Amino acid sequence: MLATLLAPAAHAATWSLFGQPPLEPPVATYRATSGDLPPQAYAELPAWLAARQRLPSINMLGGNYWLVAPLQTPDDDAEWVVTFDNTYYRRANLVILGDDGSRQRLEAGRGIDTNVMLRGTVPTTLRSGHRYAVVIQVTSPFFTALPRIDLQTREAYRRRLTNESALMLTSLGVLGGLGVFILFVGLWTRVLSYTLYGCQSLILMAGWASFFGLPADWFGMGDSVVNFTLWFILVPVVHAPFTVRFLELKRHAPRATRIGYGIAIVSALAVPVAMLLPSMAFLIATIAVTSVVFYSASVSIWALLSGIRQARFFVLAYVCVLVPGAIILPVNFGLMHSPVDNADLLTLMGNSGEAMLLAFALADHMKLVQAARERFRQGMQDAIARASTDPLTGLGNRLAFNMRIEEITRRSSTPSPLVGGAWQIAMIDLDGLKQINDNEGHERGDALLQAAARELARLPCQGHAYRLGGDEFAVIAFGDELSQHRLTYALSQLDHQLREYGFLASGLSFGICGSKPGEDLDSSDVAAMAREADRMMYEHKSRRRSPSAGGREAQAEIER
Repeated sequence: MLATLLAPAAHAATWSLFGQPPLEPPVATYRATSGDLPPQAYAELPAWLAARQRLPSINMLGGNYWLVAPLQTPDDDAEWVVTFDNTYYRRANLVILGDDGSRQRLEAGRGIDTNVMLRGTVPTTLRSGHRYAVVIQVTSPFFTALPRIDLQTREAYRRRLTNESALMLTSLGVLGGLGVFILFVGLWTRVLSYTLYGCQSLILMAGWASFFGLPADWFGMGDSVVNFTLWFILVPVVHAPFTVRFLELKRHAPRATRIGYGIAIVSALAVPVAMLLPSMAFLIATIAVTSVVFYSASVSIWALLSGIRQARFFVLAYVCVLVPGAIILPVNFGLMHSPVDNADLLTLMGNSGEAMLLAFALADHMKLVQAARERFRQGMQDAIARASTDPLTGLGNRLAFNMRIEEITRRSSTPSPLVGGAWQIAMIDLDGLKQINDNEGHERGDALLQAAARELARLPCQGHAYRLGGDEFAVIAFGDELSQHRLTYALSQLDHQLREYGFLASGLSFGICGSKPGEDLDSSDVAAMAREADRMMYEHKSRRRSPSAGGREAQAEIER
């Protein structure tokens, strides 16, 4: 379909994206055999061509070919550059012949260049009024595009080389930088989807760097069996599981999950196949990458339409690779010449754009996860608050009382700003509640409980009040050596205030037990204090109920 739609562009001039478009002389393809030699002079070229079999085009699965093109210049500029580097090849011998007797030769290949210019590039002088031709013998296990020979002035070539090099290195830097950073984040947080994405970016960076020959040009590393195709075959091995985990397909789409893992497994098995069958390596890589891109784009669109929020940037990321992919895919299969002058660089830029948008998707995902955690944390806090609050009085309940005791015992074993003081526990019984409920109704009894709770919450002490259940209350306070006396006085005053509020049959019975100043308390110490305060509360209740003078005197002493 793409070849049919783009058929008019296949015969049109190449669209330049990165500088002034080069001249593209027509290329004739011939079969080459072992031991073939190029012509020695321009005059020998017609007889030399007549002795060879012409082919309609090269085989994308590789082979040994002669490529011949005339070099005709439209102006008087003599300084030109001939470039043969729009496709992958293993070895190429370039010979430029002129009817003026000139002959230039260059051997190009992975890791063998001695030319000061890039691989497959020959600076030459083409004089006006003379005829020239370039003869190239190329050998490769496969080709990534139909070969093209570019002819440019040296100045135009320099500008284009500067633009393309800057774009290439920037795109590789984006892939490498994002890959290292997100891989570190994934390993640090132990989130597998981030780790897989970091690996994917680094694999893409290695694959594209190998495709453009950087290991060979910078480090003299040739590539034989191990070449750039193996890196691209590995992309689906990590990218398909990344898509599955990031979009949570196990939960939302089990069938799509099985398809994704199937693509990853088949791609992993394809690596040794590509090493055993070098001529099939690029075809396998193209099919593998196309499959995983189509898979990820499809499930991301489905996820977006299904309301999965993290799919937003995911879909945009695949727009960045589908647009150049629609251009380069028919070129990779040899169905047409590239409609742009460097479709491979355009695809690399698409991959770097994809990487940035997927990084945005990961950042958006981290934001969603953090928001979910915050909602969960807040929900837990609200649940704990509801579970530890008495609904009638608003005071802490028995759970809150026990949690406070645990906090005190933990604080005693760690440095704390509450140093040098003493803890007090007051156990309180609200007398007369049953009588008010029976005689005046439960609403009046609830009002008594709320009034007592309100005043207990206002006690002038560094502490908290709790309703333990029914008519039982407690206060846990902290202060100096006089704080227990102040707490006793405040509770005695509250006993009078309740009667002033109209609850004539009510009152407070209480007992207070305090620790020594600066004493470290454990759970058994606090439990003993609570038992002692409870015992003292019952003694106080007994004295309040006793009509004897001794009881009245004891009550007066407490109140004083």
